[in-house]
Amino acid sequence: MSYILTDLLKNDTLKYLGTPVEAPELGYLNHLIRAYTCKVPWESVSRIVKRHTTSAPVDCPRWPEEFWHDAIRYGFGGTCFESSLAFFALLSSLGYDGYLTVNDMGTTRACHAAIVLLLNGRKYLVDITIPVHGAVEIDPQKSTTKSTDFHDYTLVPTGVDIYQVERSHHPQRYAFTLIDRPVDLGDYQAIVEKDYTDTGFFLRGVVMVKVIENKVWRFFSDHKPYRMESFNKEGRTEMNLSPERLAVSLAQQFQMPEDKISAALLWIHHPIGQTRRPGLPVPGRVRCR
Repeated sequence: MSYILTDLLKNDTLKYLGTPVEAPELGYLNHLIRAYTCKVPWESVSRIVKRHTTSAPVDCPRWPEEFWHDAIRYGFGGTCFESSLAFFALLSSLGYDGYLTVNDMGTTRACHAAIVLLLNGRKYLVDITIPVHGAVEIDPQKSTTKSTDFHDYTLVPTGVDIYQVERSHHPQRYAFTLIDRPVDLGDYQAIVEKDYTDTGFFLRGVVMVKVIENKVWRFFSDHKPYRMESFNKEGRTEMNLSPERLAVSLAQQFQMPEDKISAALLWIHHPIGQTRRPGLPVPGRVRCR
């Protein structure tokens, strides 16, 4: 596996994102981040479906080629380990230089992936999975802030190569702890593979997050009653969802296949590794926005 996409896949991916090929620079990087978060969801549907239709965890990871083909075909995205690798592969194909990191969230260790890029002699945090909606400069000597449509993101140095990542308009200001140390490709692959075992993250809950019409929309299956939430700097709203029409409502809003969402919603209640194909009734169509 390579961090570099083929020219064909790179061009198909950029076409899907609606962005041209440009030279590596900060403005273009922020444009790519924005395009990604508006087009590619942070979601667990794809990994739940992959795990329950694949015999062994080692065969489950959706490496960059599969990830981008799934995005273009199904509107899928992924969770942080696969998504960060796929976006980093695209950035590397465009000439950006950097590395992947594995980071902490509170007391949970090594649970979140992010990218660090080197650009014009400076370092930048790039995280399309929280998501952080713009590249934030990393400075070991002082706090730095990046203002976006959704949050002002601040990196606060708290130790050697360690930064607290904060966001301004979120109920929980703390986002995660950046550990600015490169992770070897082989080690990163092993982390991705392990994330599909029984102890993996987001295999027992359907989660979706995506920017739609300049608002961040999100859904968590463990939040009851079922609802979608949207927010930007102007505030937060909720939309209640009918359990009987849950899959079709989510498919309409997040532009993902209804049958895949239905399968994931069923499988989160079954043991990992159970491979029978679910046969859920298809609910009636409903327009969500």
